[in-house]
Amino acid sequence: MRSAVKGLIITAAFIGPGTITTASLVGSQLGYQLIWALMFALFATATLQEMASRLGTVSGQGLSQAILLQSKHPFYRGFVTLLICIAIGVGNAAYEGGNLTGAGLGLSASFGGSISIWASVLGLLAAALLLSNQYKAIEGVLVLLVAIMSVVFICLMLVAGINGTFFWQGITLEKGLFTNYALLLAIIGTTIVPYNLFLHAGMSAKDHQEKRTDAANYKHENFGLFASIGLGGLVTFAVMSSAATAFFASGLLMDKGNIASQLEPLLGSYASLFFALGLFAAGLTSAITAPLAASYAIAGLFNWRTELSDWRFKAVSLVIITAGILVSVSGAKPFAIIVLAQASNAILLPISAILLMLVCNNKTLMGEARNGALSNISALIVVITVLGLAGYKLFTLVY
Repeated sequence: MRSAVKGLIITAAFIGPGTITTASLVGSQLGYQLIWALMFALFATATLQEMASRLGTVSGQGLSQAILLQSKHPFYRGFVTLLICIAIGVGNAAYEGGNLTGAGLGLSASFGGSISIWASVLGLLAAALLLSNQYKAIEGVLVLLVAIMSVVFICLMLVAGINGTFFWQGITLEKGLFTNYALLLAIIGTTIVPYNLFLHAGMSAKDHQEKRTDAANYKHENFGLFASIGLGGLVTFAVMSSAATAFFASGLLMDKGNIASQLEPLLGSYASLFFALGLFAAGLTSAITAPLAASYAIAGLFNWRTELSDWRFKAVSLVIITAGILVSVSGAKPFAIIVLAQASNAILLPISAILLMLVCNNKTLMGEARNGALSNISALIVVITVLGLAGYKLFTLVY
């Protein structure tokens, strides 16, 4: 049961308004052309999250602590600390901005008012929940919101149907692989969220320390994890499919004013209301988990208590929320903020993945649970692929 809850929290973290908006953009502009990228992203997420979960369950260490344990050399520890602070700080601030902007976009389109105001209200609500110190209550809220959001979008896909011609073109790569690199990186980055590695390792380590999991039976944790990742992938595909049916197949252009119309085959005149509530639910879940993940990462670096009752742990979360609000009210175009936030995750992912591989191959730390050949090969495929895609995107931006 506990592993299922942790898995759903991870699902809540990567199925945010940024994911819903990105999947909608992909479906509306490219149909099913990036379905292969979603499948790769799910494979990568399962590979890396299993390693993070195993690390915390077996060693009782969060990812940050485990990375620091690899060497006592001051240069190594200083360099790694700076690297993680930059990667997590920049990545989570951008992702939080995308979360709040996406939720604000849906609420503004349905109820009126400024996107910036709605984003700020959601950010303040997330801060209030974190300040309450009621972590168990937060877990319950996250699981409930993920369930509601998932049911709505999966039912929508079933009602709207899947265009067989466009789906076949997507799975057979008939339309080519790289028609839009920004959306390609965005769909990968919104699924393989780097901060989730720190979040899951931290939660698993906490369970280990409180003796709620058995390190000798760490494989039992995987069922809930993989099921939840599969659920997240299904929701992402459902959103992509619904947008493909509503916009791509009909030749209509999607914008912030009509994005909710993809729900009309299921909900009719209530489409805008339910879309707004769905984005609100997704925004709240991700707006809470992104700051929590940053707190786990930074607290682990400085050996702080990983509890919401610790003011330093809480302060990191509040800084990330504040940064996200500032991004969302910056005046940049909402869709641009969201896609950039997701793409930045894909670019920063290799840093977290390489560090995770390093600690999971440490026999002293992991014992018999260290990475096997299959885990290492899978992780290398993920790192090399994402490095290649991100490197090409950066090259085209420079030249």
